[in-house]
Amino acid sequence: MKNAPSPRLTVVSLSFPPRVSGSAILLANLLRHYPGEMHAIAGYNRDARSDPTFTTPCPTSHLTFPRRFPKLWDRLRRRLPIVSYHYLQRTLQRQLRDLNTAVVFGAYPDGVHLVAAFRAAQQLQLPFYTHMHDLWLENTQRGTAQARLAALWEARILCRATRVFCMTEAMQKHYEKKYGIQPDLLPHCITDRDLDFAPTALRPPQCKRPTALFVGAVSNPMNLDALKVLAEASKLLPQDYVLSFCTSLSREDLASLGIRSSRLQVQYVSRQEVQSLQREVDVLVAPLSHKNGSLDEVRTVFSTKLLEYLIAGRPIVVFAPPDSYHATSAQKEGWGYVVTEDSPQALATAIQQVAMNTTLAASLVQGALREAHTRRASYHANRLYEWVQRDAVHSYAHRSHT
Repeated sequence: MKNAPSPRLTVVSLSFPPRVSGSAILLANLLRHYPGEMHAIAGYNRDARSDPTFTTPCPTSHLTFPRRFPKLWDRLRRRLPIVSYHYLQRTLQRQLRDLNTAVVFGAYPDGVHLVAAFRAAQQLQLPFYTHMHDLWLENTQRGTAQARLAALWEARILCRATRVFCMTEAMQKHYEKKYGIQPDLLPHCITDRDLDFAPTALRPPQCKRPTALFVGAVSNPMNLDALKVLAEASKLLPQDYVLSFCTSLSREDLASLGIRSSRLQVQYVSRQEVQSLQREVDVLVAPLSHKNGSLDEVRTVFSTKLLEYLIAGRPIVVFAPPDSYHATSAQKEGWGYVVTEDSPQALATAIQQVAMNTTLAASLVQGALREAHTRRASYHANRLYEWVQRDAVHSYAHRSHT
């Protein structure tokens, strides 16, 4: 028995490498260090771009219909989620059985894949883990098919899952209060290699002109209003300053959304190039919605882009509401300079101050490194492995006696 294989964990997610999204990065960082048997079943995220350098952390199967007919599947998933999850459930059930799965790990933020994975796990009498990258019901638009799906299934899944994993302590408290459950904390992780090679002190900026950088997707509920303020703030900076966006949208796309500035430079590059740029700019900016977003989501979320910000060796400016996890964590742990006033002038002042004050910048970099080390992937992956071993044994014993 000493050499018996460990129980297999099977991950089900809409987003997975090589397609780059926040959820795919989150999963990849954690699972690269998982020490047990593991397999992934991936959907297809049309909103994510493929990057050949973003490799899968484990053997991966791809759901055939979503991958072959992405436009049709995307419409079905959004407009007819009940039909979609019934289709996926049958497919997943067969694959989970063929893989000899011991524990099913369902990743949200896609309700269709989460419901299908949960129902398949129930049919096979397997332990089910819910990995909540974001809040669910609170992020749906009232009256939509997605909102009806969330209203029907959120409580069932979160209250019946073997374990519910949350990204932040604020998210834990949210679901504790909402459903009386006790979620576990499984935060955004940073790979051991990235941590071990992270600079231990403030790096000198390398750009020819003082540069503030934003990296990430543009989202109406999560950061669009904040990015508009950032663009306006750039106009108040000294003439030699540059505002750089690394995002999938073009300059014209951003302008159509109201994000305009003569200082703005826009580019979409590979993850490796983004990481290099983050180490070279003067200031990294993490904006979060003050006006448009779900209040609960803004209060509980931790943005994936912060993982790379924390180990870039450059200071972070957090632009977020005062009760958000971004703001409260950055203030408490000292990993970012916090601006809670929803004002272009306040944000411009903060960017310039952090860029010019080397002592302040060095202190922020040290705080960011301390925060990064609490997110070491191998530590959290080993915790996950222990849960899987414990729950797989308990589940097997229960099935054997029924």
